[in-house]
Amino acid sequence: MKLSNDGLPKVDFLGYKLSKIILGSNPFGGFSHQGWPMDQEMLDFYTTAEIKKAWDQAQEEGINAFCGRADRHMVFLLREYWNEGKGRNFYWFAQTAPEYASFQANVSLIVSSKFKPTFIYHHGGQLDYLLMEGKKQLVKDNLKIIRETGYPCGMASHQPEFIALAEEENWDIDFYLACFFNLTGRGKKDLTVIKGSSGEVFDFSDPPKMCQVIKQVKKPCVAYKIFGSGRLCQNRNQVYQAISFALENIKPGDLILTGVFQKFGNQIKENVAIVREILND
Repeated sequence: MKLSNDGLPKVDFLGYKLSKIILGSNPFGGFSHQGWPMDQEMLDFYTTAEIKKAWDQAQEEGINAFCGRADRHMVFLLREYWNEGKGRNFYWFAQTAPEYASFQANVSLIVSSKFKPTFIYHHGGQLDYLLMEGKKQLVKDNLKIIRETGYPCGMASHQPEFIALAEEENWDIDFYLACFFNLTGRGKKDLTVIKGSSGEVFDFSDPPKMCQVIKQVKKPCVAYKIFGSGRLCQNRNQVYQAISFALENIKPGDLILTGVFQKFGNQIKENVAIVREILND
């Protein structure tokens, strides 16, 4: 694993030298997965200025990639950031936004963004529900729309069996985003963007099941929700244990993704310091 000048390990991810840890974006949009009050607290804190500050902080710490959902708010914010002369070497994993009636229209929004994506991937919750409804061909049609953009194409999922299915059937994709917790497989109804965190169950027997699949598949993976949406980061020791578990249970060329709530301290700096401590020993 190659070390950059800042000491943060970099890996070859589909030809790009990416930091082993990348930045998530759910808190920026108020998706706390902890309930309505926390959703609102995140929305109140994460003003445009605070989101840009978090992006700046991430890059200062050596993080050079981030995930961001491709809704109009985020695309507009990224445009502002670009126009300010920032983010030139900040690689965007563009997540499709399930609230769009037209998948094609949302992908077109991503491609036409002034801040260009580096990767595009299918939203995990939406993909899971489509597969659970028996609409596998629609999922593959959506992935084909992404593929035709010319950008690296990926899919996210909360369910290990869906990633295993895509790998077994050799779907035309380049990478996976693999959620440590199966939030869509235990009776949750409708999409998170519509119903918030209602019906979600965080079962702590889930991460080893997803990690088993992550290690089995040949395509690179991005492991996310490694903190259980804040449930495993109540103190530094918990954060250390969660990051250590994730790093030990993914492939050498895989990445971890962490969302942060900077209201409660510089979590970006703390997470990066732990990754350096673990991997540089």
